[in-house]
Amino acid sequence: MTKSANVIIIQRMDTNAKEYYQTIESRWQTEYPSSTKMEQVWEFYRECGYGDPQGTLKSLLNQVVWTKKRVLDLGCDRGLMLHFIAENTAEIRPYGIDINRQAISAAKSLFPNYEFKRFDGVTIPYPDKHFDLVFVSAVAKHIRYEDRENFYREIKRVADFAYLIEIDATKQEAIVQHGWTFYHSHFEREFEKYFEPVTVIHEAGDLLGLYRCGEIA
Repeated sequence: MTKSANVIIIQRMDTNAKEYYQTIESRWQTEYPSSTKMEQVWEFYRECGYGDPQGTLKSLLNQVVWTKKRVLDLGCDRGLMLHFIAENTAEIRPYGIDINRQAISAAKSLFPNYEFKRFDGVTIPYPDKHFDLVFVSAVAKHIRYEDRENFYREIKRVADFAYLIEIDATKQEAIVQHGWTFYHSHFEREFEKYFEPVTVIHEAGDLLGLYRCGEIA
């Protein structure tokens, strides 16, 4: 959700997917902003224009049908949002994955009763339909266009519902901001190609959507 006037349009990279996400892991560890307290997360949302971020996020969580009682935060960072989800959902088992090894280590220290694993950027390390919900906030724009179909198929493979939050751009455009590559898309249309919308909310330029995953095509 970071906004900047200084953007550079770039071309796609042909690097193998696992190699590509490996190469950016070290930058995640040293450069990308990482909140240490949940209030910092909410303050960021409010600065972006959200009126009641907690209420908005909970309004979609309340629509999930919890049968397995398991949730996965894909891109969990230090586990703060996963903890928020767990606190607001009765008797749920929280899981988190991230490509950043340091973030996973911090998450394990903060929340030792939750399960955290490293994500290689390609394969979610859990069996088919293991989760009721996969929560994915501000991650899709980091996934290269050529890797998107596999990324969405992996979400569909492991879950019944997907909770997706992303900037909803008007067109597909890869840009560089502060040295980071963001693969922007018209995500409302893109998500609908792979998932069945349950409830979609637009707020402060973002798309927040709860989707049914269905079966893998």
